[in-house]
Amino acid sequence: MSNSNEKIQEEILLSKRMFIGGCFGLPWLWICNALYFRLRVFGPLLLVDYWPGQRPPIVLDGEENDVDGGANNNNNNDSSNPRRTMEQLEYEMTRKQLSMWVKCSTIGAFVVMSLFVSWIITFQVNKDSFGPKWFVMDETDATKTGW
Repeated sequence: MSNSNEKIQEEILLSKRMFIGGCFGLPWLWICNALYFRLRVFGPLLLVDYWPGQRPPIVLDGEENDVDGGANNNNNNDSSNPRRTMEQLEYEMTRKQLSMWVKCSTIGAFVVMSLFVSWIITFQVNKDSFGPKWFVMDETDATKTGW
């Protein structure tokens, strides 16, 4: 339990650092964060992880390695075992914390990418009205270089 708990804590720290790095002007880290942890947070996606007519892949995550949900373990759902319920509670809290950082990164990535695409569209549609100071090359430079 200690080894897997340390691994989950490291993943949460990585996800948090990637989110904060995205806030400091590197929004591609948000995209990397969302893609790296997407199976754990969002689950398998149709046409990305599997095709229609196939079964979705089983995501093995921390303590949930059993395909049948741990039905073979007699103490798994026993509410009289406080140690097991504390482990389940701790696991759910860390999972929600990871989910929070990844979802914040996903939202940030969508916002930044939509602003970037809208700026490109606005500039391309109205590039004649922006004037020559908005461009890197002057029209006379274009005739010299051939671009």
